[in-house]
Amino acid sequence: MDINKIFGAFNSDKEDNGVDIPTPDFVKSMLDENHPRYFIGMFSKLINNNLSYQKGLVKMFKEADPSFDVDGVEKAGRYMLFSRAWEYVNKFDLDDSYSQSILKDICNKEKSYKNLKKALNISMQYFEEQEEYEKCAFLKKLLDSSDPNS
Repeated sequence: MDINKIFGAFNSDKEDNGVDIPTPDFVKSMLDENHPRYFIGMFSKLINNNLSYQKGLVKMFKEADPSFDVDGVEKAGRYMLFSRAWEYVNKFDLDDSYSQSILKDICNKEKSYKNLKKALNISMQYFEEQEEYEKCAFLKKLLDSSDPNS
């Protein structure tokens, strides 16, 4: 599959009627599973989307069967969520200048920055509860690096 043929119509990064038109390179970076933008994006999406989904799922099981071990399922679900999210964010190289430019680009978009900041704070809280302080330190460094005011 040639991604340039699929997204060939998006050959400009200029705005058209107020909507950003993605460039082929931007689209490639979103689909490339080894790209810093992909690592940060997947981390943020996993944390922000799955927490609300998990609450609804646990509530459904609790209502269906009152004897259901809700606490155990909730704990296992949180473990799986944060472990998987960590696998993505851990691949982000804080010392790489290209990765830093990607992070700066993400943080210049208000909604993206808000979602990333929320995911980082929630993750730090989880890993602090688990006493995984090395992970907290990495996430804190990423949070500090992503601050658009710094």
